[in-house]
Amino acid sequence: MGISDFFDQFNELIIEAASGWWTLVGLLAFCIADGFFPVLPSDTIVLGLGSVQGEPGTPFWVWVILVAAAGAVIGDFIAWNLGRWIGTDRFRWMRRPAPQRSLVWARHELDKRGVLVIFVGRFIPGARVAINFVAGSTQFSLRRFLLIDTFASLLWASWLTGLGAVGTALFGNMLIAMAVGICVAIVLGWLCERLFRLLTTWLDSRGYQLDPEGYQDIGEVPVEPPINLRRRKDDDA
Repeated sequence: MGISDFFDQFNELIIEAASGWWTLVGLLAFCIADGFFPVLPSDTIVLGLGSVQGEPGTPFWVWVILVAAAGAVIGDFIAWNLGRWIGTDRFRWMRRPAPQRSLVWARHELDKRGVLVIFVGRFIPGARVAINFVAGSTQFSLRRFLLIDTFASLLWASWLTGLGAVGTALFGNMLIAMAVGICVAIVLGWLCERLFRLLTTWLDSRGYQLDPEGYQDIGEVPVEPPINLRRRKDDDA
């Protein structure tokens, strides 16, 4: 079997998998679970469904975007509630250095610029769960959280669906389009994280705080410089 035959068979498998009655149900389930269990590849599924646009029986791109965004918001809402119920140090693994660094970083960013970090976090798979979890544990306004997250999730789903569709149009092959799209999404996610960290470091050095409402941090995790969280009012007394 030649390479072209292999690609043709693989493309047929992708189309068959994407044209079932359960496709959108599975997409919703994966996007929900990915909100608090990031091992599941919801980004890849959204991108894959974008790459099969125009094929008979596959879900229309509008439905892909709406279902993926809805699942992402529900999953992030679950992560927010888990943070509220569990906290950041109940289990031993949470008190290890690596998880604590992520949780303290998320707490710091939420305290200084909550709107920006929740929005950007949707595009950084390794950080968004920690951000949403800490948002719940520090009682970040749920209404504000859902408003920001809904807009970010719609943009996230649109970006991945469009990336898959453009890839197929450029390469004429769904497998190649998915592979290239996944690599592009990973690289851009990494760049987004790097640029965000550079921006926030610069803002911290200038003493800028982008979230005018803010809130007092209620965590008890000790923080070392250069991260300086605002103390609670009763500590200042």
